[in-house]
Amino acid sequence: MRGVLKLLLFATFIITGSLAAVLGIDYGQQNIKAIVVSPQAPVELVLTPEAKRKEISGLSIKRLPGFKKNDPNAVERVYGSAVGSLATRFPQNTLLHLKPLLGKSLEDESSVTLYLKEHPGLDMVPTNRSTIAFAVDGVEYPLEELVAMNVQEIINRADSLLKDRDPRTEDFVDKVSITVPDFFGQHQRNALLDVSSIATGIKEMYLVSEGMSIAVNFVLKQRHFPPGELQHYIVYDMGSGSTKASMFSILQPEDINEPITIEFEGYAYNPHLGGAKFTMDIGSLIENKFLENHLTIRTDELHANPKALAKINQAADKAKLILSANSEASINIESLISDIDFHTSVTRQEFEEFIEDSLLEIVKPVNDALAEQFGNYKTNLSDVNGVILAGGSTRIPIVQEQLVKFVSEEKILRNVNADESAVNGVIMRGIKLSDSFKTKPLNVIDRSVNTYSYKLSSESDLHDVFIKGSVYPNNTFALTNSSDSIPESFTIDLFENEKLFETYKVNSAVVKNSYASEKCHAGVAYNITFGLSSDRLFSVQEVSCICLNENDVDESKQTRNRNTRLNIASKETEIQRLSTPELLNLHNHVKLLDKQDNKRFQLQENLNILESDLYDARNLLMDDEIVQNGPKSQVEKLSEMVRVYLDWLEDASFDTDPQDIISRIREIGILKKKIELYLEYSKEPLNSEQFKGMLEEGNELLQAVEKHKNTVEGFLSEFETAYIDTIENVREEFKKTKYPAYISKALSTWEEALTSFKGSIIEIEALLAKNLFGEDLRERLFEIKLRFDTYRASLEEKLHLIKSGDESRLNEIKKLHLRKFRSQKRKEEKLKRKLEQEKSERNNQTEPVINNSTNKEDTPVNDKTTESNPSFKNDILHDEL
Repeated sequence: MRGVLKLLLFATFIITGSLAAVLGIDYGQQNIKAIVVSPQAPVELVLTPEAKRKEISGLSIKRLPGFKKNDPNAVERVYGSAVGSLATRFPQNTLLHLKPLLGKSLEDESSVTLYLKEHPGLDMVPTNRSTIAFAVDGVEYPLEELVAMNVQEIINRADSLLKDRDPRTEDFVDKVSITVPDFFGQHQRNALLDVSSIATGIKEMYLVSEGMSIAVNFVLKQRHFPPGELQHYIVYDMGSGSTKASMFSILQPEDINEPITIEFEGYAYNPHLGGAKFTMDIGSLIENKFLENHLTIRTDELHANPKALAKINQAADKAKLILSANSEASINIESLISDIDFHTSVTRQEFEEFIEDSLLEIVKPVNDALAEQFGNYKTNLSDVNGVILAGGSTRIPIVQEQLVKFVSEEKILRNVNADESAVNGVIMRGIKLSDSFKTKPLNVIDRSVNTYSYKLSSESDLHDVFIKGSVYPNNTFALTNSSDSIPESFTIDLFENEKLFETYKVNSAVVKNSYASEKCHAGVAYNITFGLSSDRLFSVQEVSCICLNENDVDESKQTRNRNTRLNIASKETEIQRLSTPELLNLHNHVKLLDKQDNKRFQLQENLNILESDLYDARNLLMDDEIVQNGPKSQVEKLSEMVRVYLDWLEDASFDTDPQDIISRIREIGILKKKIELYLEYSKEPLNSEQFKGMLEEGNELLQAVEKHKNTVEGFLSEFETAYIDTIENVREEFKKTKYPAYISKALSTWEEALTSFKGSIIEIEALLAKNLFGEDLRERLFEIKLRFDTYRASLEEKLHLIKSGDESRLNEIKKLHLRKFRSQKRKEEKLKRKLEQEKSERNNQTEPVINNSTNKEDTPVNDKTTESNPSFKNDILHDEL
């Protein structure tokens, strides 16, 4: 947490009104990290259920026993470290590392083939939107839903974290900022936005560049840069699935009070070079060694066994981590195939020789980023101040060796947390974009790595709108060439790097008559407004039809022409987004599964509690003191209960009634407590003298109850006499005065507690009357004393509360009297002043009153004036009375 704490010390958060929280997610191919920020958790890493800092990207979906195979609701979802072991046992149910498939179709053979090689045994199927889904036990899950489940699970843990910090808090996650590779296209970005619609509670999702996230974290961590000196850095980010090189310039203005500017300068990437590729390479080495040592196993036989391949991949991933710090890694795979246990080793030298042909690919993104800088940037490698290493795969020795050879050791910067720099940066960008908190200001200039173009249906050429390197978010417009005719409709095709991804249909029939050639002498043109959003989504925002006059054909005079906004509708060409009904159905399905998961988790937790209590009870029964001096009937009862309930636990399932479990936990607890209390009472005589003393204490408590009632009655009688002029019915007002809420709740069982205690008194009186005492009756005497002590403690507590509550109610009656008394006094004083004023006015009514503006006398008050003012007349009558 050290890096996060430094970030917290540097960034000052000021709440801007919302109680909701912002969640930053570094969505990696293999692992996910998350940080939540709220008033209750200024900067808090969201740990996994196993208290780990990073989450496995993916989940396992298992059908619950006893349900139909294709029932989409009868499933159990598993997240976290347990998923790793399930991948080798149930590869067909374990859905890992889904990120590279977002926005893709099965037609993308390179991505699909590579994915299935890394994750054998999965059943990949197409959707009606040309996207990818997975069939698990007869149920199809769209890829967006599976990713939403992963995101939702993290949101749920973040919400639980906030609740644990303060159970009274209303903080919850409603804004999510998530890292996205700059090479992600429109379909991939739209897929992530659909994920936010499926997950529960997300009002806003922000797609933030991975490279920019790391650059922001670097700036906030470094804190000090030479004022007025433009510096250049390259973020080299090698994760599990891809490698990116992002160039940035950083400028601290000479006025250090001005914000630092971070500007995106250049970019290059390899979408398939990363930790997963190196894992597969080591897997190939292990596979080759196994086949060499077991000639009876054919390659196609091994490749047809998903569990065997999953075991090899898992062993290769472990070996890759070991080889980052050691020269050799031992490989031990139990029952790899045909019950064969395989043991071998892989050396670092073997691994590096195996990948020798691809070593140049390691530094190629850096070289390409330098060669393909945006705009007028022409920064040379010698001008680069440093290369920032990010991503877990940069720890691989051969990767660092190649980078050092290319850029030199002194320029390799390892002072950011390779695993957490992206999540630290994305949460800061999320806070800024959501405007939830105030932070240290940064001037961020983000640029597109792709070129966006359009083409009209009437044309054959593409028109660039936002070229590679364009700043976003941004809006612009394009004016089409004038035309004499207006079609019923036309289309606008949108392209990303010359690849068609969306088509807009424009309905122009509505203006066809009013914009005819005889009315628009210079023809008709269309003004198209394009947008590149903060999520880097390219779209048509508005299309207007412009009627051109002969004298106004140049652009400077367009504002004087008639301009009509047209209706537009968009449609994805090949890969389509989820429709609103589909999003709603998936949202409700995820919500239902979450509810079932919570129910199952609570059920399992209660089963674990019951099991633990049963073993504790069994240990208690084995205690020597319990065996020798414990209450025999209770010991026998608990012993039988432990035996029966342990057998019952073997058959407990998802359908088990939760209340049944809670009831059994309560039974075990009560019985254990009774046995423990029996031993505590072992030194008490439990004879007639002790019970006579208990009877006396009980009667004193009942007398105290009656005394309190009489005390309250006495006060009410006094109040009736003292407050007769202010409160019409004192007792009625006392009844209407409520106890404080906490007292009212506690006293809801007052009558029950009083009745139970009186019953205990009667039981003791009967016992004394019959003189039923002796060692053989000790267990029964213990039960009677236990009931007496329990009921007495309860009644004493409630009597204390009722005394406090009644005192409060009586004080409220006093306050009511004082309020009414003061109100009466105020009314009397007011009436007295009014009568004195009226008397003074009557005495002076014959004297002339000079008007300052007219110098005329006012009309004196007469009988008509009195009649027209009922309140005045009534006051006189009151005075006469």
